[in-house]
Amino acid sequence: MPVTQTAPTTHPPTKPRPIPGRIGAVLHVLAALIAHVRHFTATATTRAAAPEFATAAAVFGTDHLPTILHRMQRGLLRALALRDYLLARAARGHNLRFAWPPRVELQPHHRPPAKPASGPRPAPRHPCRPDPALLGPDDPGASRMPTPEEFAAGVRRRPVGRSIAYILMDTGVVPGLCDGDFWNQVEKLLRRYGGSLGRLYQVRGKREETFQRERDRRPDTWHIDWRDFRDSTVRRALGCLIGEVPPAIVPS
Repeated sequence: MPVTQTAPTTHPPTKPRPIPGRIGAVLHVLAALIAHVRHFTATATTRAAAPEFATAAAVFGTDHLPTILHRMQRGLLRALALRDYLLARAARGHNLRFAWPPRVELQPHHRPPAKPASGPRPAPRHPCRPDPALLGPDDPGASRMPTPEEFAAGVRRRPVGRSIAYILMDTGVVPGLCDGDFWNQVEKLLRRYGGSLGRLYQVRGKREETFQRERDRRPDTWHIDWRDFRDSTVRRALGCLIGEVPPAIVPS
């Protein structure tokens, strides 16, 4: 009796989930930051000799190029870790939630009464060491490079806005170096997802003070105002404003 062969069952390919809008907005900003870091790293050696490079270097607190490139590499790894986290979250069908600060602080009469102490006291907790993105160039801890596992754990543990703020600190991104529309997008993400603009400006102020002290020790480098954030100056320092499409790198 002949055996009837049946055609194998075929299943249509599963369509990937669409990227939720909030995650898509963060990924858009991350893509621009990653493009900036890669272009900066590829062209910094030639641009560092230009006087206008001081405008970009000041936000790092030093014009020592190896230190700047080390921070940029750390920022790139943070950005890639955050991108991977967001893509995995989107693949599970999850979006982001806004992380608005509480509107009203608890007053003493709102707090529950303190419980009387009983039993042995817990051992004091060791203070957490600050993230290297927050440290100035003179601090030995500023050169620490977290492991890939630490980067991945950090973006899972922190609010997305705080991770973005650390990326900005590591990559030297400040409003004066950015395309205006792009910075508006960055600022919106920081406010929505738990990033601190105040901390960002505080770190920037300390770095600029350090940079000025470095320049005071080398008066021959004062032939340009490093606070010049005109678009023309920034483009000579970086090649383009951050957020613009970087120009193509012509191989030598």
